[in-house]
Amino acid sequence: MNKQSHQARLLLFLAILSLSCSSITIALKPPTAEPFTPAEQIGFDYASQTPASPDGDGSAPLHLFLHKYRAPNDGFITAVAYLNDGDSVSESFDLLILRPDNNDWKVIYRITLSDDHPSAKTGITMSTLPSPFPIQKNDIFAHWQYEADGAIPLNTDNEALDGFSVGQYDFRSADVEIGQSINKEGFSGQRDYFINLIFTTAP
Repeated sequence: MNKQSHQARLLLFLAILSLSCSSITIALKPPTAEPFTPAEQIGFDYASQTPASPDGDGSAPLHLFLHKYRAPNDGFITAVAYLNDGDSVSESFDLLILRPDNNDWKVIYRITLSDDHPSAKTGITMSTLPSPFPIQKNDIFAHWQYEADGAIPLNTDNEALDGFSVGQYDFRSADVEIGQSINKEGFSGQRDYFINLIFTTAP
């Protein structure tokens, strides 16, 4: 093989290699990031706060407490977070999602929860829901307790910072079933409960 022929073949090989590399480079695309929807908390911002009543309600049987923090948009509730109370007794309560309906609140969801179990006197309990619960803009949440002692630490009326939580007595279990209507009138108080919903606009 003469020198010119060898150089021609070498140039042809380099040209093919260059085209191959170019085609590979063109074929590769930068990865596209999946859309990320951060979660946010609905409720009293109790970060770095110390509750005035760390043991929860001391005498509030059959009370319904509305937490008037509205959902900012349509979205989903994925979990409930609340500060563990300071006593050593495990207490249960029902979480309600309420939807405005003229002069009433309509019960959309009812979820029975128990505070820290096994009992803990410090830290936060995070209860993840079995699946994301869809809610609508302006929905609020509430909690109902059958027992006298409550599971959620709070600031009572005189110590409240937001004061967006109000209560009313004499709600039986049948009164807070899904589909029931609760009149907006008759609630009183200005409290802060150390409980939040974990909200996201995408499940």
